Amino acid sequence: MLPANDRATLEAFRRGEPSVLTQVYRTYSPEVERYLSRRFLVRSQAGTRPVSLTPLDLDSAHQETFVRAFRPSMRLAYDGVRPYLGFLLTIANSTAIDLMRASGRVARESISLDEAPHLQQVPGETPGPEEQAMEAEVRRLVRHFLEGLPEQERDLARLRFMEGLSQEAAAERLGLTRAELRVRERRLRVQFTEYLKASGWLESLPTPQQRELAVILAFSVLGTLGSMP
Repeated sequence: MLPANDRATLEAFRRGEPSVLTQVYRTYSPEVERYLSRRFLVRSQAGTRPVSLTPLDLDSAHQETFVRAFRPSMRLAYDGVRPYLGFLLTIANSTAIDLMRASGRVARESISLDEAPHLQQVPGETPGPEEQAMEAEVRRLVRHFLEGLPEQERDLARLRFMEGLSQEAAAERLGLTRAELRVRERRLRVQFTEYLKASGWLESLPTPQQRELAVILAFSVLGTLGSMP
């Protein structure tokens, strides 16, 4: 998936076409999960020690890795030359450490001493009718959700998920502290997931893996819609 000599696929990925993002997720999800299940070596003022994610954080880190990877800024940051899996696992490493910092399991100043391993990439598949139908439905649901948001929440979604601004930059634009923005962003993510559940569409998917993919895909679609009309 995302071979350097396939410029059409790479450009579709950079545009955020959901069918390509779906195949990227299906291709690399098992490797990301295995990588996040390992122990991470971190260094802080207290010394160097191995740490691992809790089962709950493991699920969160797996989803957040792809949410971050599918943001517009990260899709454009991939140069199409280095193996994509190594690029993705670097994001997974950063995500895992961020979650452990946020939970207090490692100090804020801790840094990871791990390097994402270079693993063999798995070829992708052509998206089938099921994936294409999911893409169309996700786009419809995301538009409807955004249209129903208050202006400030819609601005938050635009800055963070469409424009790919950092939390610091988005907080400054919105006149919030980073802590306030993190709370609002977390609330918006929960609200969005609950909206997908309430629509009945998310629960209609047969497996947990498909439901997780649907949520990730829905967040990625935010980055392809542009500003609301």
